[in-house]
Amino acid sequence: MASVREILEQGLTHHQAGHLAEAETCYRKALKQDKNNADALNLLGVAILEAGRPDEAIPLIEKAAKRSPDRSNIQVNLGNAYIAADRRVDATTAYKLAVQANPTDIDALHRLSTTYSELGRHDDAANTLEKAIALDPGNGGLHMAYGVALKDEGKLEKAEQVYRDVLEKAPDYAEAKANLAVVLQKQGRVDEAMESYRSAVDQRPEFFRQATLNLSATGQGRLWLNLKAAKENLSSPDC
Repeated sequence: MASVREILEQGLTHHQAGHLAEAETCYRKALKQDKNNADALNLLGVAILEAGRPDEAIPLIEKAAKRSPDRSNIQVNLGNAYIAADRRVDATTAYKLAVQANPTDIDALHRLSTTYSELGRHDDAANTLEKAIALDPGNGGLHMAYGVALKDEGKLEKAEQVYRDVLEKAPDYAEAKANLAVVLQKQGRVDEAMESYRSAVDQRPEFFRQATLNLSATGQGRLWLNLKAAKENLSSPDC
């Protein structure tokens, strides 16, 4: 008879190949041999979650977390399951426990900050991102999220500085230019915002629609749309 470890390894092979049904079968087989095995409970829960059944996954991952409360990855999986079930308050608890178990878990910190933001707790989101950035200062995604949290918190000057610092190191970072434009616009600096939007759109044309929607509140969006239409007409001669 195959050991629990061997069965879990077979399940992981299926899981990594995207064969969720086969992986689930292996994990359930492992649980028949050891009903309290934290790895089997966790992996089965994750497979079921990825199959789109969060309500069924949650009790399994909760049980795994109780068996191994010091495993940050299990707490993160539990938080993900809560998010999928639209239980964000519970998700923050799980992500916080993940960070307590492993204070250097940047993924847990990032997910915690995102959930805080979704709950409107922008100050908590910003503070959490500060901790993540201290651990991984070169992670541009963390800086971008930090700027958004500061913007949502109403700290516009600080958010602006975050994006300018990012652009100083990465001048072609289109997302940073677009986010900087939003912050400038919120400060009433529409001309500067339009320039930042234009620079972002030059690199990422798909940003155009959102930029014009943002600017429409200031009365500039329609003007920009008209100018773009005029430019397209000039660049498409009839003869």
